[in-house]
Amino acid sequence: MNLICVASPKGGVGKTTLTANLAHALQRLGLRVLVIDFDPQNSLRLHFGMPLSDSSGHVRDWNTVQEWAHHVRESDSGVRYVPFGRVQKPERDHYEHTLAKEPKLLANWLAPFISQTDLVVLADLAPGYSEAMHALSQFDPIILNVLLADSASLSSLPEIESGNLYGEDVRDRCYYIVNQVDVRSQLNADVTAFLTQRLGSALLGTVHRDEAVAEANASQMLVFKYSQASAVAADFDAIAKNLHRLLPKAVFSPHKKSI
Repeated sequence: MNLICVASPKGGVGKTTLTANLAHALQRLGLRVLVIDFDPQNSLRLHFGMPLSDSSGHVRDWNTVQEWAHHVRESDSGVRYVPFGRVQKPERDHYEHTLAKEPKLLANWLAPFISQTDLVVLADLAPGYSEAMHALSQFDPIILNVLLADSASLSSLPEIESGNLYGEDVRDRCYYIVNQVDVRSQLNADVTAFLTQRLGSALLGTVHRDEAVAEANASQMLVFKYSQASAVAADFDAIAKNLHRLLPKAVFSPHKKSI
């Protein structure tokens, strides 16, 4: 199992949209991909066409279903995913308290996937520190930080680089994406240029602002299905190729049976 944790210092940066589309872009390279939603917003499922009325997920059902293989859903795109589930605050607090107390429980839940060295798992994390990030750190994941080209993301960069933001010193595994780049904005262009210089090879790519993203989200589609020829789809493909270079265990297996 090759694990990529998609994180962000704050909400509203397009992290979940980026996670879903990167999953499909990695699959387009011939990889087997699974996406797990660890964000209480429970919105990853919407990118894969899961009905709004379906409230199931690994958090909602974690006391009754211990093996997460039972939570895996099929999507039209071929990417498999595990929804967070619609839960109330007491249920979510109990789940996070359990993870904080026994982070190794996550290894048991992920047991069906851990031995699959050709499987790429993307974890969509809640913004900032989370118990899920702490628990997932035992698997030495790649940390993919999603930033915007704005002052708020820029001000959070020193905290990410210090290793303090997520409660784990993951600096040697941190990489970055700058999302919603808009060259028409001078501030946006200036911040993008600064981040490009500051982050160097740790910057895996930029994603340009494109109306195709919002339109695809409104249609509960991935960008590739809604507008495969769009510039933003090309951005996702380029980042997926850079990510793949960081996964020495991943192998191409387009014809191998999925999870």
